[in-house]
Amino acid sequence: MKKLILVAALGLSSLLTAPVQAANDSATVNVTINLTSKCVFGVIAPVAFTYTSFQGTAATGTGGTFNMKCTNSMPYKIGFTNAPTPATTLAVLDATTNLNYTLGLSATTGTGSGIDQAYTVSGTMAAAQAGTCGTAGCTNGAGVNSTLYVVY
Repeated sequence: MKKLILVAALGLSSLLTAPVQAANDSATVNVTINLTSKCVFGVIAPVAFTYTSFQGTAATGTGGTFNMKCTNSMPYKIGFTNAPTPATTLAVLDATTNLNYTLGLSATTGTGSGIDQAYTVSGTMAAAQAGTCGTAGCTNGAGVNSTLYVVY
């Protein structure tokens, strides 16, 4: 009988100390992301010319620096027209000073990296132009605005 009680006690003891079994399950969650790619211009520094009527050499504009930031891996084109292939140069006649100049870009294509990429709008004014000015010096005031476009 002692053996029977011992076996019963051991069996009851094993039932009381048995680990609790946890139930596990899993499921998959689908995530949809709709990303709209974008390019943005930073502030474009003005292009400035200093010119003397009839000067013997062409004048080069200063300034014109800007940054472009685009979505990672997205190719883009920069230019002076909003077209699939934007114009890379722009010929301008300043109506106030009656001087012709041409604008260009340091580069016209790129691929987005998610960080600012540096560019420059360059300017060249041909030599030997008279210009129009009724005083010893003239400034075209606010200047002529030319538009840059990015196509992506």
